[in-house]
Amino acid sequence: MAKLILKNSSLISLNDSENTDLGELKFDIAQFKVPTALVVQKDDFTSRVAKERNANGELVETGEYIITFKVYDRPFIEMVLGNGSTEIGSPITVVVEHQDSLPIFDSFEDGEFIPITFEGLKVKPRKVQKKSFVGQGKPMVDTWQYSEIKIEADSYTIGDVNGTKAK
Repeated sequence: MAKLILKNSSLISLNDSENTDLGELKFDIAQFKVPTALVVQKDDFTSRVAKERNANGELVETGEYIITFKVYDRPFIEMVLGNGSTEIGSPITVVVEHQDSLPIFDSFEDGEFIPITFEGLKVKPRKVQKKSFVGQGKPMVDTWQYSEIKIEADSYTIGDVNGTKAK
């Protein structure tokens, strides 16, 4: 049996007496089985304009986009399509923030699976709105809770068509 040795750790101990912002935690990407070869379909992305608060507290557009891709494991899709099946399962969602342009898929066919690679993948807690119980006889209230994870990337590269990459 191999020796089990604990080396330096960057673990955070959460105690009742401390306040820790869970949104600042980052998970090690190696803990998750994120495929290395991914594909996206032409219409499997959404975008929205990033907004931030100005000095008056108003939300203003920054001119940057937040792009959400729904991607699939490429070897799995190749196996499914090779066997003539149409059930491809649920996608993995990857969010890319601070983008100055939207992806261009004009050179690809509808329904085509397009190779995509991501740089700087990170896994973080995701804050979602949920109903919480306040007390007997009181209505449920909306609260923001960390209950999911979010996969983020710094940048992306679309396709590998004829040895050239488009972005």
